[in-house]
Amino acid sequence: MNRYDKDMMHERELIYDTKGQLHGADKAYKKGDKKKKQEMIHDRELIHDAKTKIHEIDVLKHSRKNRRF
Repeated sequence: MNRYDKDMMHERELIYDTKGQLHGADKAYKKGDKKKKQEMIHDRELIHDAKTKIHEIDVLKHSRKNRRF
């Protein structure tokens, strides 16, 4: 497995874990724990950052500069 695939897999694992945390915080927020709102915002930012990194890795992986002919 090359470096790009390992990096992308790591970012996808982060997204998966963060979505679980977000789900738990959302349930607690709906039950009345208003302090969880900041945690939910932070989790959404983590997901966004991970998706951005996946996109950047994908662009690098498929760019013409990195192709070997």
